[in-house]
Amino acid sequence: MIRNKGLLIKNRSGASLLEVMIAMVILTVGFLGVMALAVALTNNNATAGKINTATAIAQAEVSQLNCLGVSGINNNLANWGIAALPGTYTYTVSPVVLNPDSRNSVKSCINSALTVGGSAPDSPAPTGLGVTLPYTVTINLSNNPNPASTTVINAQVEVGWQDTGQHLIIMNDLIS
Repeated sequence: MIRNKGLLIKNRSGASLLEVMIAMVILTVGFLGVMALAVALTNNNATAGKINTATAIAQAEVSQLNCLGVSGINNNLANWGIAALPGTYTYTVSPVVLNPDSRNSVKSCINSALTVGGSAPDSPAPTGLGVTLPYTVTINLSNNPNPASTTVINAQVEVGWQDTGQHLIIMNDLIS
């Protein structure tokens, strides 16, 4: 006790109930903010993984088309169900579909990862791209509009997937 001009003042070294409640509210608001950030980061990370997989599929398909070249593509249009250019070929890369691309003529050029959806590259059986949901691959082929470039084909590869919405990765290339 401290004596001040005849009054006794008690030494109070604790916090009042009101101060504790205010501190708890502030901490709760901060914690909820951190939790919302963690959820957003997790969702963004999952979306980034899907974008990476779709990009890898599109890059592998563009590599296949470049490997075939104009003559390989023109020689195989009928096998792909395309009567003449412009034409479109579509298939699905899926976790449950082995050999999703039925174009037999592409097998000599195909990236082996595209032949199997399956497990991720670092899994015990690294045979696929780590596809966890179906990706639809659409290949649009057309003659180059430049008349001087009859040996060039325009290729547009679209890789799409649906989860919480529809997503699409598009790659364009000139095949010579």
